[in-house]
Amino acid sequence: MGKPAAGAVENPGRLPSPEGALPSSRWLLALLFVALLAAFAAGIWGTILRPPAYEVRGTVVARPAPDLLLVRHEAVAALGMSAMELMGVSADPALLDAAAPRPGDRVTLAVRARGDRIVLLRITKTP
Repeated sequence: MGKPAAGAVENPGRLPSPEGALPSSRWLLALLFVALLAAFAAGIWGTILRPPAYEVRGTVVARPAPDLLLVRHEAVAALGMSAMELMGVSADPALLDAAAPRPGDRVTLAVRARGDRIVLLRITKTP
């Protein structure tokens, strides 16, 4: 074997690597870690800021106004309501029109408390 060429790095059993390759891959890995950590933190933070939504099952009693639905429901402990109380749910009229709830329909609602109102997020008819 001859002498290594000038400027060559000896690393037996490995391919020669360009100068600075290892530090740049470390920076890339560190940047990826920070990006994933930031995305995880943003996801957690979003759930902290937004109030929780609750699932309510019940029977439609009436729709006295375009943006109001009256439901006789099962117990919702998180909202402090026992079973069979009458719940007035505020809703976007378009959301109610799309579901077309009729008196007597069994429904599952996703609701959120906003101040002294219960606001409808989603409605589906259940068999």
